[in-house]
Formats: sequence, C-alpha cells, structure tokens
Amino acid sequence: MPSLRSTSHGSFRSGTSSHVGLPTGFDVSDTALPEAGANYGQSVQNHPKVPLRRLAHLNKPEVLVLIAGAIAATVNGAILPTIGLLISEAIKSFFKPPHQLKKDSQFWALMFAVLGIASLFAFSSRTYLFSVAGCKLIKRVRSMCFEKVVQMEVSWFDESENSSGAIGARLSADAATIRALVGDALAQLVQDLASATVGLVIAFTACWQLAFIVLALIPLIGLNGYVQIKFLQGFSADAKVCFFIPSIIIFFTVATFVTPHQAPTNSEIPHAKILSILL
Repeated sequence: MPSLRSTSHGSFRSGTSSHVGLPTGFDVSDTALPEAGANYGQSVQNHPKVPLRRLAHLNKPEVLVLIAGAIAATVNGAILPTIGLLISEAIKSFFKPPHQLKKDSQFWALMFAVLGIASLFAFSSRTYLFSVAGCKLIKRVRSMCFEKVVQMEVSWFDESENSSGAIGARLSADAATIRALVGDALAQLVQDLASATVGLVIAFTACWQLAFIVLALIPLIGLNGYVQIKFLQGFSADAKVCFFIPSIIIFFTVATFVTPHQAPTNSEIPHAKILSILL
C-alpha cells in the first residue's frame, strides 16, 4: 500500500500552524471522488462475466450439503400445493352428515398440523444447509481474492479504485452477491421448481383443461420476472458506485486520524497541541 507521509515536516514542531498529512497516493479533492466513482463504475462494467459453472466448481467440496439442502427445499416446496389439495378435500366434508363431518374435520386438522411441523423443519434445514454452503464459498472466494491482491504490483494500488477502502467495499458487495446467489436464490429456485412440479401434477390430475389454460399465462409471468430482474440489476450497479465513494472517505478519515496519533514519539510534545491538531 502507498506509504503515509506528512505534507508538512514541521507539523509537530513549534510554530503557528499545523497540518495533518494524507496518503500521497490519493487525491481527495472535490472532483477526485466523483471521478473515482465513475472509474469504479466503468471498471465494474468492463469486468468479464464469470460463468456459473465456475462458481459451482468452487462449491464442489460442499456438494453433499447442497444435495441435502435441495432435498429440504423440495420437501418445503411440495407442501404448498399439497395444502391446496387438502383444503379442497376438507371443503367436501361440509356436505357430509354431522357425525362424519366431525370425524373428517379432526382428520384434516391433524393433517394440516403435520404439514406445518414438516414445513418448519424443512424450511429451517433448507436455510441452514444453503447458508453453510454459501458461507464456505464466500470464505474460499475471499481467500483467492486476497492471494491475488497481495501479488499485484505496487503501482496497481496507486489507482483510486484500488485503494484499501475501495477493495474492502468491493469484497463486501461481491460477498453479499455470492451469498445471495448460492444461498437464498438457489434455495428459492429449487423450492419453486418443486412447487411447480407438484402443482402441475395435481392440476392435470384434477382438470387438465383448466391446467392448460393456466399454462398459457406462464410466458407473461416469465416476462414479468425478467423485467423485474433487469430493473433490480440496474439499482444494484448504482448502489456499488454510491457505496464506493463513502468507503474512500472513511478510509481517508481513519488514515488521517491515525497519522498524528502515531507520529509524535517525543514525550516533550504537549498534549494540548496534539488535541488542537486533531480537532
């Protein structure tokens, strides 16, 4: 990282004014920060797209955990259409004699309780297993990024978009993206596929004509999801650029505060003068 040096060698000597040094490798003027944010936005857009199979290969050691999580997500997804089937069967009980109605009501109430307990365990297992796989993948990716960063040339760190604060913000945002992709998004995808499969089986078994009518609306639902994803991706890209500039400001603030705190080694320097410099 660029070395820190004071802009005034007489900062802690006797005099009428004192100056606090900033990292010489960075420019923190009013125009530098927006330019740094623009450069970072361009660098994000210029990065090559990484295929999902590479991300899946990195998560290969947790394949058993992912399989167990997929089973739990499948069970949890199959519960929702099953509840609809049970509700339709329970409605038929209202047209039966009173003694049969009481017996069937107790049975269906017990079935709903069993489904609720099964959903509780399935959802908890799904969340835990996919979270474990996602956290281990994040740890592995961060280790690879750190090994790559420490091997870069010194001139690479002189760029404003490669400062410590920027790298930290980038790692935090990328880790959150990977966590959402491997954990929440993958679990929700498996659960939705299970719900759709079980729902289609029940629908075609009950009334295949009505099932075909509903299937005709699926392209419109898919188009709605595609537009929503593109809309959210635009907000995500803007958020990365917006968080980049505050990260640089915080980094400069901390670096400026630490410099006068570590520089004076002479015990004769009055504490009042140090406080005046900090304030």
